[in-house]
Amino acid sequence: MDLLAITQAFFMLGFVAMAAGTLYFVLERNDIKPEHRMAATYAGLITFIAAIMYWIMTDFVGFFDQSAGDVGATMPYRYIDWLLTTPLLLVEFGLIVAIAGAATKGFVTRIVVADIIMIVTGYLGEVSEAEGSLYNWVMFLISSAAWLYIVWAVFQVKLDGMPDYAANAVKIMRRFVFFGWMIYPIGTSIEEFMKIGGADVTMAVSLAAIVYVIADVLNKVGFGMVAVSAAKKASVSATAKA
Repeated sequence: MDLLAITQAFFMLGFVAMAAGTLYFVLERNDIKPEHRMAATYAGLITFIAAIMYWIMTDFVGFFDQSAGDVGATMPYRYIDWLLTTPLLLVEFGLIVAIAGAATKGFVTRIVVADIIMIVTGYLGEVSEAEGSLYNWVMFLISSAAWLYIVWAVFQVKLDGMPDYAANAVKIMRRFVFFGWMIYPIGTSIEEFMKIGGADVTMAVSLAAIVYVIADVLNKVGFGMVAVSAAKKASVSATAKA
């Protein structure tokens, strides 16, 4: 099996995982009290958007017509996905913090703005045709700095006074933002260094695409499962107190 065929399989796997995640989150909404259901709604919306994008991208990698595969053509759709879903992930994080009773005034706005900067500058760097140029690396550094700000901000959330289920959820979701999101700049760096080193462009883009699919499934489905679990526990706790 060649690398293109493996990449094709990963894109379809991404679609299936996102579609299954959407179904799971929709079904889980029924087990959550109305005031906490937004966590499941956001989780389902995130994976639904990603499922649509992966379905579109499977066509570009030639899953249905393997003679027409072009992994590079998926790049704009990948960034459209991230521009829509990563801010929603951070809003979802803010929802869990709010459910736990922590102050969130201005917090979500700041991290969402930083996230948009991260995605836009990442795209501007990658879309440039001057491989390895100063412009590329400046955009990459700005994007990485915005991500580091988001990491710093989510780790500033105070866990004191939170119920155990909420504090544990926040800790896990922080790790997603740090370790899970770290995969993306690593994937981009590997792709750029391979191109600079003279490696086949299709190989470099395909390997990066596989890394991004794995990261997307972990970060979108996994993040959502943690948020929905916390919302369900908040519902149980509220019912017990009633």
